[in-house]
Formats: sequence, C-alpha cells, structure tokens
Amino acid sequence: MQESRNQGCDSTANGEARRNAVEKLRGVKRSKCVALLLGALGDPDWRVRKTAVEVLFADYPVEQFIGGLIDLLYRDDNAGARNSAIEALTGLGGKATGPLLSAFKTDNRDVRKFIIDILGEQEDNREALPLMLEALRDEDDNVRAAAVEHLGKTGETSVVDALVEMLGQGDLWTAYPAAEALGRIGDRRAVPQLLRALKRKPLREPVLNSLGRLADPSALPAIVALLEDTSVNIRAQALKAATELYRRGVEGDLIAGEIRKTLGVGAVQQLAAFAGSEKPQQRLSAVVLLGLMKDQTAYEPLLRVAEEEELADEVRNAFVCIGRERPESLLRLFETDNPYRMRFLCSVADIILSPVYFGVLVGLLTHNDGHVRSSAALSVSKLSDVRAVDGLKRLLSDPYEDVQEAAVSALANLSWGVKPEDILNLLKDKNASVRRNAALLLGKTKAGGAVEDLGFALKDEDVKVRKAVIQALSAIGTDEAVRYLSHALTDENADVRISSILSLGVSGGPGVLDSLAILSSDPDNSVRVAAAKSLGLLRQERAVETLIGLLDDVNGFVVATAIESLAAVGGEDAKRAITSMLSSEDEEIRRTAITALAVFTDTEERIIPFLGDRDWATRAAAARALQGKTGDRVGRELRKLLEAEEDPAVIKAVEESMRV
Repeated sequence: MQESRNQGCDSTANGEARRNAVEKLRGVKRSKCVALLLGALGDPDWRVRKTAVEVLFADYPVEQFIGGLIDLLYRDDNAGARNSAIEALTGLGGKATGPLLSAFKTDNRDVRKFIIDILGEQEDNREALPLMLEALRDEDDNVRAAAVEHLGKTGETSVVDALVEMLGQGDLWTAYPAAEALGRIGDRRAVPQLLRALKRKPLREPVLNSLGRLADPSALPAIVALLEDTSVNIRAQALKAATELYRRGVEGDLIAGEIRKTLGVGAVQQLAAFAGSEKPQQRLSAVVLLGLMKDQTAYEPLLRVAEEEELADEVRNAFVCIGRERPESLLRLFETDNPYRMRFLCSVADIILSPVYFGVLVGLLTHNDGHVRSSAALSVSKLSDVRAVDGLKRLLSDPYEDVQEAAVSALANLSWGVKPEDILNLLKDKNASVRRNAALLLGKTKAGGAVEDLGFALKDEDVKVRKAVIQALSAIGTDEAVRYLSHALTDENADVRISSILSLGVSGGPGVLDSLAILSSDPDNSVRVAAAKSLGLLRQERAVETLIGLLDDVNGFVVATAIESLAAVGGEDAKRAITSMLSSEDEEIRRTAITALAVFTDTEERIIPFLGDRDWATRAAAARALQGKTGDRVGRELRKLLEAEEDPAVIKAVEESMRV
C-alpha cells in the first residue's frame, strides 16, 4: 500500500486511521483515486480492504477498475490483496465475465485457476461455459479439476458428454470430481459410464454417490453387489446409495428383492449389522432398508436403535412398512417391561390403525407408566371404536395432567360417540380435575350448546376449573360465549382475570374495549400487562388513549407492553407517544420504544442516535430497527458502526440490517 501511504496515509497509523483515509475518498469520484483504492486492497487490515472495495463499487464504473483487480490476481506476495480481488471480481457477477475470459489467456496457472473459480461462482453464467469446457484440457491439474467441479454446479445437461469423457479417460485427479459432478447435474445419460467406472476402486465412492442421486433402477444390481465389498467405506457408500434410490422414487420391493437375491438368507442379519454401526449415516441407511425387507426378524435389531432420537422417526417408518402387511406381527412385541418401547409401539399402531390393536391399547390405559397411558389413549382414539370411551373417561381423573390432556384429546377424537349430557354432567363432578377436563373437552369439540352450563361453571370454587372454562368459551367463540367471558373480568383471582382478558383480546366483540380499559387500572401488575397486550390485539384506534395512560405506570413491564401495543395499533398519536419514551431512564423501556418505532415511517432520525449508545443491547436494537429503512444517512451510520463495533451481537444485527 506504498502508493496510498505516499498520498497521505501515515504508514505508522493504525488500521482505523487508514480505513478513515480510504473512507474520505468516498464520493470524490476522480480517476486518480482509483489507483489509491486499488492500492488499499493490499492493506493488512481487512476493514481497509473492504471499505476500498465498497468505494470502488459505489463511485466508479467497472471498466475503470476491473483491470486493476485482475492484475492483483498475480500478487503471490500478498494473499490479502489477491483474496480481496477474488472476492470483488466474484461480487461483480456477469459484469466481470468478459474481462475474465480475456484474462484467461495467461501463462500463470494460478491465475487461470482463480479465474475458473470466480466464473464458477457466478450464477447462471452460460457465457463462461465454453471456457470451462476448454479448461478441461488445461495442462494444469488444478485448473482441470476446478473446471470439472464448477461445471457440475451449473446443472447444464449440455456439459454431460464432456464430463462423461473426463470420467472415462481422465486421470484420477479429474475423474473423481467428474463422477461427483455428473450426480449433481442429474442426467441419467451418465449412468452407463458411471457403472463402468465402478471397476476403478478409487472412484467407487463418488460414483456410488452419483448413482444414488440419479436413481436409475438399472444401477441397482451393481450398487447392491458392493454391499459385500471388502472395503468398509465402500460397503457404507453402497448402503447409502441404495437408500438414496428409494428416497428418489425407486420401488422399495424392487430394492428389497435385489438385496435378497444378492445377500441371500442372511440379508436381514447383514443389514442389522449395519444398523449397529457406530456411524450415524450407516445406521440410518440400514434402518430404511430393513423396513423395505418387510421381514419380522428385523423388529429386534430395529428396536435396539429406536431409542436414538435422531433415528426414531426412521425406525418408526420401518416398523410401519413391516407391520402394515401383517399388523398382528406387532402384538407379541407389546409384551415388554420397557416403557419406552411400549410408547414407541403405540406410535406405530397410531399410524397403521389396525383394529387388531384395540384390545392391547385399551389394556394399556391402566398401565403403571403415565407416558404409556398417554400414548395408548391417543392411539386407541384413532381406531374410531367407541368402546374405548369409558376407559378414556376414567383417565380424566388421572394423577398426571399430561395423561388427562391426552384423554381430553382422545375423547375429542371420539366426540361423535360421546353423549353431550355425559360431559355436561362431568362439569358437576366432585373431582376438580374431572370438572376442568370436562370444560376443556367441551371447548375442543366447540360445543355451542354447552355455553350456558360453562357460564355457570365460571363460579366453580377451583381456579383451574374456571381457567379451563375460559379457555373453552374462547374456543367456542359465539357472542354468548364472549358475554360470559366478560363476566370473568371481575373474578377475585388475578390469573382468572388474566385468562379472560387475553381471550377477549383475541375474540374481540362489542364492549370488549371498554371492559379492558377498566382492567388497565387493576391493582395487579400482571393483570395490567394482560390488559395492555389485549388492547393491542384489538387493533382499535380508541385503545390508544388508554395505552398512552399506561405509559406512566409504575411497573416497567406494563409500560413496555403498552409501547408494543401502541405500535400494533399505529397512528400518529401512538407514534408521538412512543417517541416520547426514548428519553426514559429505563434502558429496557428505551429499547422497547426503539424497536416499536421500526414499524412507523420517518423515524430514522430518532433511532440513529442510539447506534452510539453505551449499552450494547440498545445499539443492537437500534440497528435492527433500521432494517429496511432507506436513505444515505442510514447506510452511512450502519457502516460506521460496523467498522467500529466489537460486540458480536451488535455486529450481527448491523449485518442483518444492511443485507435487506
């Protein structure tokens, strides 16, 4: 960077000073500054180099500096300059294509590879295809390999023949990436040559990967044959390829038949051995193929890996694949003391939905493990057999709430087989849990005829019951239900009042706003927070006055919620009120106000000063609030903060805002 230093950048200055010197060239737009900016690309500080590229892109036509960028590709003594040039040329996209095509005629093999890599990163750059194809015959191994790799990324079927030739005749250095590239392009014309390439052991891994992607059934025998290869890695890759064929549409029975033909009677045992591998990908592939075999002897090895969270879904699919044809084959597996296995089997029965499982699932409703009872309840309800109703009703008083919730959902699934009067009678049960769950069930089934009974239940002595009633009335949502919800606003329990407030905020209706406004002066802080939130949900302009009044509340959460609701309602009055909160002494309230102002227009000048706040969270909030805002000053201030900021959270917020 000697030239730029001679022009006034002090060689002893720190990186920030040099960056500021480059920044001063922004907007000058004089041709003599281009050399200074190109010289700055050799600076040891990445921030200096980044700023120089920004100024070049913003102030000068491409033809004034692209030659200088290409010249920097030759700087083998300065990796920073060379890398900055590569990034800049890549960022220019198609604008750089013509000059790069001309520059490829050089004796410098490194530069030729850089050019191939830059062109290869450009999207839909068909103009560069002829050069890429020409580079397949380059004298340098790295150039040829780079051309092969990037041709694979194009997805252009027109290059398949050239890659097939490279696979068949090229050396390993280029044949390997050619095999991978053919899989990415996805043209099945490559299958015959790929199958021939399987004879070359060093190429088997990329070839198998591509054959799996191409999903041509004709490749199946060759793939399955390699399940017996002497190499552990090749066996694993063949396993993965066979699985990929299935995922991409090859018939499962066809794959299973070929595996039996090749591996014989020990096929399931061999796949089971793969399922016990230490490598996750091998276990996953083996599980899929064991399911395709539809052999009951696969149940036990599959169960051994069923408890692995990342494999649970695939193991379940395998069980369904096997059990769908012979549902009764699963029954013996329920004879276990392992609660996890029991729950897993319930989830399988849940998908197969065979009536043969009814008896065992009903029996599990009394199992000593609550998780099993929950799973059985949900599974048996999907069999649509009303004989399960009595057993499910008993679970409404289960000691565990998650079991009760499962019973409510299960009974809702069977609601057509449940007498409404029976559920209404449960609202009067002496057990509070039963009353609560009866209310929830009426809500889930949207029992409009039960509104009056639910309204009466708002007087229940148990708080949980009253909250459940509010949830049910909210779900039913009729005008009559909303009127009863309003009655709960005066409940003696704050949690009940909060539940009613939030429900009314969602449902709305005549008189709701006035009722919520009254609750904005409730003595309980949480109630006032709920009232403020619900006033925002209503989106009614009349709510603004009440929300502005809450900005003077003694509780910070109430104030913050009021600010957020004012932003939701919108309007000039709301905007002015939120702006006034920027002077709050409470940092959290200031941040909330900054964030809220993001939804309004013409608020940039109010937000920008907070980019320099001493609190990192406030700076981050300001940066996020400026996302999508336009104007030269917004961009300038965000760039300024990015260059000076050290906190990673703030840097991330600024970068996200600048990407929009």
